[in-house]
Amino acid sequence: MTSETNNVISGAVTGNVVQAGHIDVVNFAAPVPVAVAGLPAEVGFTDRVGEQAGLAALLDPAATGPTVATITGLAGIGKTALAVRAAHEAVAAGWFPGGVLFIDLHGYDPAGRVAPSAALLALLGALGAEHVPATQGERENRYRSRLAELAEAGQRVLVLADNVSNVAQANALRPGSPLHRMLITSRENLPLPGARRVELGVLRDADAVEVLVQALQTAIPGDTRVADEPRQATRLAQLCEGLPLALRIVAELLADRPGQGIGRLVRTVGAATDRLDELSYDESVAVRVAFDTSYRRLPPSLARLFRLLSLHPGPHVGLGAIAALADVPANVAQRLADGLCRAHLLGPSIVPDCYRFHDLVRLYAGQCCETDESPADRAAAVTRLLANYRDATKAAFTHLDSRTPAAERSWLFGGRGEAVAWLEDERPNLIPVVSLSARCGLDELTGELVAALHPFFELRNHPDEWITVAKFGLAAALRRGDRAAEAQSLTALGIAHQELQWYAEAGDFHGRVLAVCEETADVLGQARALINIGGTSYQRGRFDDAETAWEQALAIASEQQDSYMMARTLNNLGFLAAEHCRYEVAESRYRQALACARELGDPQAEGGVLTNLGGVLQHMGRPAEAVEYLRQALDLSPYSGDRLRTGRALHNMALVYQGLEQWDEASECHQRALALRRKIGDRHGEGLTLTQLGRIHALQGRREEALTCQRQALAAFVQTAATDQADEVRSLIGELMTAEPGPG
Repeated sequence: MTSETNNVISGAVTGNVVQAGHIDVVNFAAPVPVAVAGLPAEVGFTDRVGEQAGLAALLDPAATGPTVATITGLAGIGKTALAVRAAHEAVAAGWFPGGVLFIDLHGYDPAGRVAPSAALLALLGALGAEHVPATQGERENRYRSRLAELAEAGQRVLVLADNVSNVAQANALRPGSPLHRMLITSRENLPLPGARRVELGVLRDADAVEVLVQALQTAIPGDTRVADEPRQATRLAQLCEGLPLALRIVAELLADRPGQGIGRLVRTVGAATDRLDELSYDESVAVRVAFDTSYRRLPPSLARLFRLLSLHPGPHVGLGAIAALADVPANVAQRLADGLCRAHLLGPSIVPDCYRFHDLVRLYAGQCCETDESPADRAAAVTRLLANYRDATKAAFTHLDSRTPAAERSWLFGGRGEAVAWLEDERPNLIPVVSLSARCGLDELTGELVAALHPFFELRNHPDEWITVAKFGLAAALRRGDRAAEAQSLTALGIAHQELQWYAEAGDFHGRVLAVCEETADVLGQARALINIGGTSYQRGRFDDAETAWEQALAIASEQQDSYMMARTLNNLGFLAAEHCRYEVAESRYRQALACARELGDPQAEGGVLTNLGGVLQHMGRPAEAVEYLRQALDLSPYSGDRLRTGRALHNMALVYQGLEQWDEASECHQRALALRRKIGDRHGEGLTLTQLGRIHALQGRREEALTCQRQALAAFVQTAATDQADEVRSLIGELMTAEPGPG
């Protein structure tokens, strides 16, 4: 039995670096998608009985026909509302015990559609994966592999892909197993083989009038205006051209003025129609008319916020950003945002406590901002917005960076967990915000944003996004001549490339940092670079080079009395000694690292060292001590937020119990580790845990359960190219196949 160790190979780095020629910075402002393991709330559904029945027949687990449906129609027709309603009904029927994955592909967003690779990254994150492959093909394989496992376990999943604009987006997210289902909304008829097409047209007059009735009755029970003015109600529905989006907006206008007759609104909307020039939206006059009419009726404060919200570059906006754009307190921002929601010009996001525009509304708001806000006011609003993000990310940094004294941690967040949660919610906005800052020429602010995000990306491992952000930071640093910021961005690029297993490129980045630190006599910068160089050397199988680099880093860190670097370097050296079965040396290194981590007050580093120390003590035949240290590591996991290392601690504790032949305790720890590893997508760790569970089942005579575990372990090892472990498991499967069935 082999315990697992936590090799801490990187740390936040500052220092100097030489300029390395041209840096290709992608001007990437497109939103990073959010995939939610669940469904957004239903908003403004328009009853479509026939279409609902058709979708229910497809989603039914007993159905044997198509497994994918595309819901098509023009903007504002109610595609998303229908898909969400069908999904809610299916979930209520118990058809998808594995849950629902909802993702907005922003196919028609002016800021740019979501690439299939980025969409897969988001979906894998929603499925719990923290370590995601680098290429789109590998991500598709991992995505479908995970869905196949859920299908095998009877956990049917519904994938709802909203605002898809091309076949590539749809095909990349299509599940492989026929047990799962997929709903797609698009304005175009996508040629997807084997997919059922549901085309939505505009509502008939009678149905459109019923939408007005329902909306008014919901807002004002007992409202009789439609019944009192039936011809005017029909005319209003015709002016809205049967579009649910337009109908909801004019219904809200009526609800806001209970004493106004429908005829008066008909005259207002009709006059607006007469004044329209050629539409910038080529779908329908009704949408532009509804927007114009609703916008012109807004109070000045709401109209101003509506315009300014279009300046936010991301897919959703929180109250802090709203307050910054409008330059108002948070409570006022909440009231104003709710007012725009009541007017159906803003809606709730799938991210809690945030708001989003319909893509056409965003475009319209942007046009209003161009015409009704002065350039100076627009610039001031953007500056406030970016400053808000800088201040918030720096506040979060104080909780994630263990070197920040407790007295200096920002009051904006209640602790590390709250800071990490805010950054995760804002993650889809981070690249657009950093990109906007760079485009505005705010190099200092861009650098501050990028530096503040370093510990978050290091903790949560979103390497694609980290690389993009770091490139913006590096370009800004080069323009400013800020060599410390250059080093930080280059180090971020190195660590992110390590996460993607591009070790040669990572080593090049870290080597460039070391060279300039030597040139400028920045000894701490040298130590930090050496820690990372040692990590890439280890990952490339150059163990002697790794040990040399870490020993050099330790000498510098000890001389400078830097507990942060000492803890990480000692942990790395302990890890290397344990890998070569030099357990006494490993124990000594780990105990020194533990003292440094505790002096620093770093729960992430301390938890990792405790896990490693527990594993070594188990190998040394000291189970009681091993269990104690592993329990301490698990106690720290809520504070560190490091789920990967929590899984390792559980695995190691289970191995200790196995050595003591305490099978129930061992199985419980393995089951907890397995659930966590599946949640975060740690496939290699999942394979290790399944192997040990299979061993326990075999010892207890439960051959079929043991075979199931080992076969699943083999699949995990094959997927992660763990050749040695895969060969070991094949041998175990062979032994089980030839063994006599046990009593279990």
